[in-house]
Amino acid sequence: MIAIMLPSLSCPSTWKSFRKEPARGASQGKSSPLSDPAKVPMLAVKWEFPATGATALGGGFRASPVVANGRVFIGNGNGRLYALDANTGALLWQYPAAGSPGLTSTYTCNPSSLGIASSAVITSVGGTEAVIFAAPDRSIGTGLGEGRLFALNASTGAEIWKSPVIARLTGTSSGSTTQYHEQIGYSSPLVFNDHVYVGIGDHCDSPIQKGRVAAVLLASGAIDAAFSYCSTGTCADSTRGGGVWSPIAGWANAVFVTTGNTRRWGEPEPSPNNGLSLLRLNPSNGTIVWKYQPVPWDRDEDPDWSAPPTVMSTSCGMRVVSTQKDGWTHALEPVMGSRQWSYPPPPAGIPFTPTDGTVHGDSRYMRGGAAWGDVYIAMNGGRNLIATGVSGGYRRLHAFNVCAAASDRVRWIVDVPGATGGAYSLGHPTVTGGIVYVGTNSGQLIAIADPSKYPPAGWRCVNPDVATSNCVASGYTLVPDPAVLANVMLNGSMVYNEPALADGKLFVATGAGKVYMLSP
Repeated sequence: MIAIMLPSLSCPSTWKSFRKEPARGASQGKSSPLSDPAKVPMLAVKWEFPATGATALGGGFRASPVVANGRVFIGNGNGRLYALDANTGALLWQYPAAGSPGLTSTYTCNPSSLGIASSAVITSVGGTEAVIFAAPDRSIGTGLGEGRLFALNASTGAEIWKSPVIARLTGTSSGSTTQYHEQIGYSSPLVFNDHVYVGIGDHCDSPIQKGRVAAVLLASGAIDAAFSYCSTGTCADSTRGGGVWSPIAGWANAVFVTTGNTRRWGEPEPSPNNGLSLLRLNPSNGTIVWKYQPVPWDRDEDPDWSAPPTVMSTSCGMRVVSTQKDGWTHALEPVMGSRQWSYPPPPAGIPFTPTDGTVHGDSRYMRGGAAWGDVYIAMNGGRNLIATGVSGGYRRLHAFNVCAAASDRVRWIVDVPGATGGAYSLGHPTVTGGIVYVGTNSGQLIAIADPSKYPPAGWRCVNPDVATSNCVASGYTLVPDPAVLANVMLNGSMVYNEPALADGKLFVATGAGKVYMLSP
């Protein structure tokens, strides 16, 4: 079923935060050449930073660009935030300044530990346009690189405020249970309710830490002691787990959080256990309004919920949708938390059971989804998730009709060109006017057209293991295989982050340390 799209509520042609806005919809509502299927095939690189021929920045980009008022802001693994001219790619300023030490950690066990891994957010602090970001800082606390938030003047890079320590790092001994090994990592700040919220996970589960959400006052960066959320037990006890790896979403009078695993072999289940959950929290005090936990503790084989929640305004009401690391996508009604659907269909319902044949381990469905009207576009394990293993969807995007009957749930499926099928084959998709943009681990930027905007390349079975010719006879349905309108090679390095779409331009960065601006 190809539904008529509802207009987006998000109209300004900016991209001020990771996934664009507090709802984390990753959708640009303003029409531009990027949403015109006749112009998208002409997409080409207009500038790169550092400039063509210059040495790429060491550390690489895991954070995504944010864009407003002619400026692009992005943090690098070298521990510096860069402000660029959106039209030319010229460096406007960097923080810390050249010659000063970068914002780095002494604990660097994976890319989330390197410099500034989370995307920034553009907002206003006391009437001044500001950029807020999270980073480790060796100048405070233990001197090891404990995590904090920074607010800078967006025009000049001057400091407005710096928060106290939020993520504690009191030692670097692997496996130590007497040290804190916390980090902010990829959890990009959420500006909401006159606060800045950010999630806290850990360095490489060495060992897992207690997941937390911190809230600071937007005006000053001071920690709001009235807000408290911890994923296990109490905030003061020794229970562990439930790291908040992903960005937090905000909508109405609510913040939505996804959490990581809690199971530690040889130890009892913590109580309460809010790990492996999608939760609605009270933004004033952090109390849990509702919790959705599809994978119970006895099925926990490390399927952290790493994708952020996406809050959608659809023709069937508000929905909050996200994909857990095990490959299942879940859609809930956000007021009471009632499950609307899950895909692929759980063989024995939710919660999953020991005898249902499902696997909930350390698989890699870790990318956020993009919302376009009633359509949610994301990595997903697919109908063959149980039958042929968890990795089949690593190079594939599913588009879901959020409000449709179960038989029409899947809108289209595409195997993204240039995605090799490994654990990190795709970046986070974004969308504008039915044109989906996504990066690959081969360094390509791909544009895909919803079939309502451009004729599909063909049809395929909703079960990827079944040949098109046998699909209907096997009891499945055919769905469109959408057309690829553009395939632009960048520098051959992984596009780990998201393409930001603003002012008719596309901004994307690579793991090799380059930022690109593309337009038709």
